[in-house]
Amino acid sequence: MRAAVFLEAHAPLAIEEVELLAPGPQDVVVRVTATALCQTDVSVRAGKYDYGAPMVMGHEACGVVEAVGEAVTRLKPGDRVISSTAPCCGVCVNCLAGRPNICVLGLEVRKPLRARRADGSLATGLYGLGSFAEKMCVHQASLIAIRTALPDAHLALVGCGVTTGLGAVLNRTDIGPGGSLAVIGCGAVGLAAIQGARIAGAETVIGIDPRPQRRADALRLGATAVIDPAAEDVAKRVREITDGRGADACIDGVGLPATAAQAFDLTRQAGTIVVVGLPPRGETFQFDAWQFFLSEKRFSSSLFGSADIRRDFPKYVAFAEDGRLDLGGLVSRVLTLDEVNDGLDALAAGDVIRAVIVNG
Repeated sequence: MRAAVFLEAHAPLAIEEVELLAPGPQDVVVRVTATALCQTDVSVRAGKYDYGAPMVMGHEACGVVEAVGEAVTRLKPGDRVISSTAPCCGVCVNCLAGRPNICVLGLEVRKPLRARRADGSLATGLYGLGSFAEKMCVHQASLIAIRTALPDAHLALVGCGVTTGLGAVLNRTDIGPGGSLAVIGCGAVGLAAIQGARIAGAETVIGIDPRPQRRADALRLGATAVIDPAAEDVAKRVREITDGRGADACIDGVGLPATAAQAFDLTRQAGTIVVVGLPPRGETFQFDAWQFFLSEKRFSSSLFGSADIRRDFPKYVAFAEDGRLDLGGLVSRVLTLDEVNDGLDALAAGDVIRAVIVNG
């Protein structure tokens, strides 16, 4: 099969002919029909995260099951599936405690070697997936079967960015009818969070981003107001929009110390701040301890939208089917596998929300 392989940082992914290794007892072979490009892929290629090499890249995908290992119980050949960056075994201590997004299989599924290259070396798959390929072999815990007529290019978005943003709102805040939510960073994750606020019935949804196109995207997908942080005092403007109170909740889709502090400042007393952007290693969030104590604000992170993929993937697909979630509005460009590096360049430059590779 053909695959886009990461060999070294600061270099293009290599389009290679590789041999997919045979599935283990718990593994599933999936014919990849569509896979989305994510900022994580950009960061790995740029050397910001080191997950080893060689590695078949890609982790947001949908496809069709072609074969299953002897111990697979959840899937069968012919099933249409969505991949998940966070596996869910359903039986570990975290899954049973209602925290399947931190399933104990999270690290284990990333270890297996999945493809043999022409020189004989063996490659892993990013997050145990490796979806920038014609096929992938993954643990059954990383897949959810879906029955829907939605296009492959739309379903491919569910397995990472959409769930991260949508889940952070629906699973980690108590936003409801009449509420207010601010979103810092209106990339794919932030735009999904904005849609989550709209689905939850929020009356005021504020998108915060220095890029004019992202502010326009935010308004198109459900924001009621937008702010340019390079031109305005964000916290002051949010208080003006919310009648002096501040936002009921804030999603920080960037994850920098400066944006976390900004999120704290613009959120009302007893409000909720949820960081979903991945912070740089070694950085520290800082707040005035006295003000934090008096505020009763809740400050937390959300890994993969705090999602239960068995519950949330079908729910989010249903949202898209009935028109409450606009997945197509997040797809800026459709590519072939040979164009993957061009797509990653466009994503890094902010020229697209999401680019999606569709395999013919």
